[in-house]
Amino acid sequence: MTEPRLPEQRRRSGFARLMAIVARRDYLRTVRRRGFLFGTLLLPLGIGALLTISGLASGSSFGPGSPGGGPIQLLIVNESSLPIAAASVPGVDLLSRAEADARLSSGAADEYYVIPPSYPASAQVLRIEASRKGGGLGALERQGNQESLLVALLRGALLARSGVQADIATRIQQPAVISALDQQGQPVSSGSIVASFLLPYAFTLLFVMSIFITSGYLLQSVTEEKENRVVEIVLSSVPPLPLMAGKILGLGAAGLTQVVIWVLTALVALPLLNQQLSLDVQISPLTLLLAVVYFALGYVAFGAIFAAVGALAPGSREAQQYAGFFGFLAVVPLIFSTVFLTDLNSPIVWVLSVIPLTIPATMLQVLVLSPEPPWLQIAISLAVLIAFVAVATVASARVFRATVLLYGVRPGLRRIVGAILARG
Repeated sequence: MTEPRLPEQRRRSGFARLMAIVARRDYLRTVRRRGFLFGTLLLPLGIGALLTISGLASGSSFGPGSPGGGPIQLLIVNESSLPIAAASVPGVDLLSRAEADARLSSGAADEYYVIPPSYPASAQVLRIEASRKGGGLGALERQGNQESLLVALLRGALLARSGVQADIATRIQQPAVISALDQQGQPVSSGSIVASFLLPYAFTLLFVMSIFITSGYLLQSVTEEKENRVVEIVLSSVPPLPLMAGKILGLGAAGLTQVVIWVLTALVALPLLNQQLSLDVQISPLTLLLAVVYFALGYVAFGAIFAAVGALAPGSREAQQYAGFFGFLAVVPLIFSTVFLTDLNSPIVWVLSVIPLTIPATMLQVLVLSPEPPWLQIAISLAVLIAFVAVATVASARVFRATVLLYGVRPGLRRIVGAILARG
């Protein structure tokens, strides 16, 4: 009973062995590319630089009046009849015009403010700056802080002269201090809110970019071997089906290596970023797992299409043009990002989650933005994507087998359909 199965077992064993050889070759060739190494290390190096800069900024000491910290230095020349109580405010000095000019001349200050005799009938206040130029953004930030403090002092002086009680005057100047808390009573920082908007874009762009980089290597590999006739030599030893399957597997493993490094970087860096930047951004392990699944399926889908494009295109230039059309479909969900941020149950989101080539980018945004995993949407999108991957892989393999040896010829639609249906 076992004898008839031996040829079938040998055929399967031979297919797996040849596929593994091709996969190993393409994997090693891809991970050794400078572009691949640079793209893989770009995220860890970028996050490392961000942590270093953040640490240096938080640990730096700034002098008085500098934009990074310390008390604000505010020099006031009060020529009006309005009394300004500035003695109790750190960093504020009431000076004469001559004393203020002396401070500027000596370099002890960069500007001072003159409240003219016409105040408060006229709201005009003068800022006298040192003759030396420069300062850039630091000067703008310093002057903004000074102006805010000056406005508060003038408002307080006006309220005091009007007979308003001190506590009422304080509340008029600062009506409310808003503190954000979650349902468990924990503080929510504004940085976390900003990060919640930016995270879906960054997360989706990284994975889509990895899909394109890896699929692009597959397209480049097929077109290069076709143009320089290396594929003729390879096909003399490896049949088309294990050849294409090995390429997809090897380059997919390279892409998965890249994604794993990025995910590990994110897991290590997020707690540090949350601590240094006072954020509270979390990515659940389930979200990361589903993201890797969508990446793998998305890569196979685009990889199968790009392999067929490489076999069909007469040259590398035409192959890039054809691939660009499918690449545009993949980033369509990013165009509708505002819809994702406002209404995840929108019909647009649902339509994009069932179109095979838009599913990866769509579901990555949905996973990051949804408070709870939308299991029905996840199940439908995975079923559609898995079915498409199966059909696209078989069709691509047949197209690859039928057209990869055609040089300088653009196969017609009839030939392509016949190859997909295994009739030619």
